Amino acid sequence: MDLDSLTSGASGQMLDFFDEDTRRLVTVLCLPLIDGVFATLLVSGAVSTFSDIIAVSLTIFTGAGALAVLYSTSETVEEAKRTVAKAAPVLVAGALVTSLVAPVFEQIFYIEMMRTVAGLALLSIALNMLGMEKAKLFPVPAIILTGAVLSIKSPQALALTASYIVPALLTSLSAVAALYLAAYVDSSSLNLHYIRRGGAAVLTLIALSQFGLQIPSNLGLAVFGASVIVSYRASC
Repeated sequence: MDLDSLTSGASGQMLDFFDEDTRRLVTVLCLPLIDGVFATLLVSGAVSTFSDIIAVSLTIFTGAGALAVLYSTSETVEEAKRTVAKAAPVLVAGALVTSLVAPVFEQIFYIEMMRTVAGLALLSIALNMLGMEKAKLFPVPAIILTGAVLSIKSPQALALTASYIVPALLTSLSAVAALYLAAYVDSSSLNLHYIRRGGAAVLTLIALSQFGLQIPSNLGLAVFGASVIVSYRASC
């Protein structure tokens, strides 16, 4: 067996494992890792409590977009579970890498400014979820990049820390668990329109808390739970 046969075989197995449906789900799940939203939330303190972890995992990662992809690409419960199982390691590994990179954000940027940046990014995502066309004029990467430039400082020395690993892993694992449970739900019994609106409302609440407003810690979970109940009843 030559080297070409080995490499082509390995590539084929990887493509078979990450099929098109899995790649779509991975893309949606990893967007917050790629555009810097999750790293910004980590260093700004938006993922510091249990309710924060659950709220972020259910909105930033396992929101209406991920549910829509999961339900539209899986015809059976078993297919949905397999897709989630394939995508899960990528999300958890990505969250781990982000947690290691995030401390550099804290040493390079002014955190108060980054809290505002996180709030603006979340508002942009929420407006996009609501289908507002003008929200496309303020893409999340542009908001984060502009905010990063405005809030940059000159650190004396950079030092990495592992303080964000636990919340990052708990958030990603919570997102995976939520998706796995969602795989058991009959998608025809849900109206994703209401879930999308509920998710947008939760993101808005988190954004307002980043701007300094006092928001009850469990309000976001209550709003998202209510949207799920309404979505179920609306489809009946």
